[in-house]
Amino acid sequence: MGAEWREDSIDSQPDAVAGQGLLFGFFADQGAKGSKWIRELYGEVSMPLIAGETLVEELNLDIAGRLTDEEFYGTNGTYSIKAGWRPVTPLLLRFTYGTSFRAPNLRENFLRGQTGFLNLGDPCAVPDIAFEALNGGYNPALDTRDPAILDNCRREGRDPTRVGINPQGTNVDNSQSVEIRTGGSLDIQPETSTSLTAGFSFEETLGGGWDIALGATYFDIQLRSSIVEPSSQFVVNDCFLRQDGQRSPFCERLSFDTDEANTRLLISDVNSGFINLNQEAVRGIDFNAAIDKDVTIGGEVFELGLNFRANHLIERSTLFIDDLGEASFDDDAGEFGLPQWTGLGVATVGWKDFRLTYQIRYVGDVAQDPLGVDPFSDAFGNGPDGNPAGVVGNTCLGGGSDNGVVAGDGVFCRDIGFADEIFYHTASLRYRTNDFTIIVGVDNLFDTAPPLISGGQGIPQIANTALGVGYDYDGTEFFASVSYNF
Repeated sequence: MGAEWREDSIDSQPDAVAGQGLLFGFFADQGAKGSKWIRELYGEVSMPLIAGETLVEELNLDIAGRLTDEEFYGTNGTYSIKAGWRPVTPLLLRFTYGTSFRAPNLRENFLRGQTGFLNLGDPCAVPDIAFEALNGGYNPALDTRDPAILDNCRREGRDPTRVGINPQGTNVDNSQSVEIRTGGSLDIQPETSTSLTAGFSFEETLGGGWDIALGATYFDIQLRSSIVEPSSQFVVNDCFLRQDGQRSPFCERLSFDTDEANTRLLISDVNSGFINLNQEAVRGIDFNAAIDKDVTIGGEVFELGLNFRANHLIERSTLFIDDLGEASFDDDAGEFGLPQWTGLGVATVGWKDFRLTYQIRYVGDVAQDPLGVDPFSDAFGNGPDGNPAGVVGNTCLGGGSDNGVVAGDGVFCRDIGFADEIFYHTASLRYRTNDFTIIVGVDNLFDTAPPLISGGQGIPQIANTALGVGYDYDGTEFFASVSYNF
């Protein structure tokens, strides 16, 4: 058992030049100032309930609790329960359930107004490829943007055939410097969560010297009122790149320049201050297995090993309810960066001071959200050419294909917003003595290229390649390292 009292404070006082936004670039920093206290009582008890009985080799229970009194957020209690049951020696069944509480930190409460300027990509601005100064500016036949993006722009009162084109129609700018504002608040709520895990582990040495280890864990984590500081580009993208037909609550955080007809043109201001998400959730199952055995061949002992790990993501969702009570729910499991299945397999052979390792990494198939509102969505969750809006897909299979809707020009085109599963192979050899370790190997042995997707899908990419979502972008690489202990 225990008790704790803590006081935290922050005092950052920029001068008048910074506070008034008179620095180079006209960004402002008004600092941060504030303090608060926290008082806590906590305790934990560990109870071995039963041992050495039939079907109960062990039964253990841990219970813990904490009472937190926070100056601005009152008194809150949290607890956890952990149980472990070993019916037979090799098998352990385990279960945990717990809650948590986190009040906003000093920066989230007391950060005063800060502004800056960033160049942001604007999905509603006419892309360079669709701009022809000699032909009136915008050419719809060259526009590769997803129709859902165009619909999102129009919903916000922005004409995606005009945004970014100057009044003379001679130039287009789809990236502009935007003022970004952020700051703390005492109105944001503390974070709370519940976490449940359940699983088993099995370890045994079988006949013939086979060492076996198996395990699986189910997890379900619900985070409520999570405090986030969305990046400015995220605010823009979530408003205009959504594929589910819902209006993003982050659209309310954008301001625009307008013309004489009150048409919203370029983005002028983004509020990226702290905000509470109503709920974040993640559910899944982790699997692991290991097999080890020593094999004697020709009087030499070889240490063989196989290790497997697989992860199944069932849910990775967010829920946000705006001030009008309208809910925005988004589940990203199975999308780029969050495949429903990933895995790793490692095979090893050890002999004397040498160890050969072969590794296979698996990334499951993924796809962006289906359009939902498009009745012509295909099996890939994307609308092909020929939809009611007449928007042409920008990846084409060539003439004569009857695998979908055929465009008026006889060429079947569709948007590619999905990627098939991928396997990456790595091989290495290690030599180790008491003093030296030498490792040589090859990564991405078969030079597996990352998948290609269409442009304008709302997925971070360059040259039709999805970025930052777990793929290998470097191709086959050779590596080596030498270390010496002294």
